[in-house]
Amino acid sequence: MLLTPPAPREHLGAELPEPDLIATPDDSRFTEEQFAAAQELLQLPEDAPRRLSGLLADARRADPDLPYLVALLAVHAASPPVGTAYRQGEPRLLFAVDDGTELDDPEFGGADLIVGTALLDAAGMAAERSEATP
Repeated sequence: MLLTPPAPREHLGAELPEPDLIATPDDSRFTEEQFAAAQELLQLPEDAPRRLSGLLADARRADPDLPYLVALLAVHAASPPVGTAYRQGEPRLLFAVDDGTELDDPEFGGADLIVGTALLDAAGMAAERSEATP
């Protein structure tokens, strides 16, 4: 059997120019200090969830813009990414549940979510996965 060099290819299309990338400005509404303050407020004991209305009141006392960040994080916690948190080895997960109570707040409306923290057993899940795979 005789090997021959590959046949020349036809033109595959125009060569793409290098993109002209520019740095985007940091237009984050919240500062690192505000993120730290919100995270501190949301570091709840596993056995003591809190109402969103109480968390918003505490946030408002600390910083007038902080309630917006706390509300954003709490609403995001209403659908927590449990699988992602497990895969990343997170020890805790923030969650929020609507029990039908209306939010009593001067700036926000909607449900007065119950916000809490759940402990994740990442080691236990890893052990279950290793037992399930042959």
